[in-house]
Amino acid sequence: MVALGKALKNSGMPVTVVALRDFAQFVEDAGLSFMPIDWSLTDETPQYRAELAAKVAGGGLPFLRAVTGWLADIAPQVTAAEMAAVEPGDLVVAGVMSIDDAVALQEARGCIVAGALMAPILPTASGPSAGFALRPHGRSVLNRWAGRAGIAACAPMFTTTGRHLRDQLNLQRTGALGFSRLLQTVPTLLATSPLVTPPPGDWPGNICQTGRWFHDAPTWEPPADLAEFLAAGDPPVFIGFGSMPSPDPSADVELMTQAARRAGRRAVIGLTWGSIDPVAPPPDVYHLRDAPHRWLFPRMAGIIHHGGAGTTASALLAGVPNAVVAFGGDQPYYGRRIHGLGAGPAPIKRSKLTGDRLTELITTLTQPAQAAQWLAGATEARSHLLKERGLEVAVERLSTLMTNDDPLARSTSATQ
Repeated sequence: MVALGKALKNSGMPVTVVALRDFAQFVEDAGLSFMPIDWSLTDETPQYRAELAAKVAGGGLPFLRAVTGWLADIAPQVTAAEMAAVEPGDLVVAGVMSIDDAVALQEARGCIVAGALMAPILPTASGPSAGFALRPHGRSVLNRWAGRAGIAACAPMFTTTGRHLRDQLNLQRTGALGFSRLLQTVPTLLATSPLVTPPPGDWPGNICQTGRWFHDAPTWEPPADLAEFLAAGDPPVFIGFGSMPSPDPSADVELMTQAARRAGRRAVIGLTWGSIDPVAPPPDVYHLRDAPHRWLFPRMAGIIHHGGAGTTASALLAGVPNAVVAFGGDQPYYGRRIHGLGAGPAPIKRSKLTGDRLTELITTLTQPAQAAQWLAGATEARSHLLKERGLEVAVERLSTLMTNDDPLARSTSATQ
């Protein structure tokens, strides 16, 4: 969303980003106004994080219930920030977790609303284009029904903060059917690559697939110890699960360290948010708090990640073999697509991750005899993604929405 915000600002539009206060520096460094949600991931107690992490790692219904509970906890802070940020006539670009909030503000304040999806959650018969699919590698009516069932199951999570806002505004709550209709009527940009998510032909007419939104390549100066580590040997493998919570971050770091050692690879281990600094790593391991993926990933021999939409896109753009350890949400979908593109092995569930399985992942991504096939697929994906102009298409469509109320004419291709 920050990449889109920068592109909109460069086109002459003032932009305000509403997000957890953890993201203040990131947003302000991009030159955008920031409206903080008065909550931080560091506000959560270690016990709360551990309980949440155990549920999230289980995937499925435990994942949905855990995220729904967390959203309910922060809903008052979320809606307060939204109410403070939005004025009548504003354009509100909302992700799937906040699109019900945006429509509520449209009903109450007369703003303009556009959705922004980072994964293809809409029902379709095409497995490669369906976030929810029973036949992920082919075309089947079962995939469409799975999509409808998936949206119905996820609707209580997606509308958690919306329910709180609608109660404040004395508006009717959005049920599962209403949320499904909303997804098929609100003008929506789908920020996925046509390579990763092939357009299936049976999406509703409110969807415009733009291609992925990438930040400009960063001019980032790494810490001296990171630069020294990278220069000291062969390219390492990156292992990290982003913002996914962990019930025992120290145990995860140890598991990653030992797996890399058994595979005979140096490793950069991404530390989870809110975790305390572990003990000093051995010489062949670097503990990383933060670095731009656009800078870091091309310097890796392999990437093992959680399969978030942004991380997946950055891994494919890097042209590096990569694999997904999926917790839930859209992560299994992106893991399948990485494998389908030949850029890495099949994903595994976080609940099934062991030291041996992680060692196997590192080996298949980095040993020449096995890695060659994944490198070919990753290189081809990178070549395609470099040709896309997703931000340009998104700005065109949003500008048209504000002026002509017709944002989704499909004459603009996601690629040059």
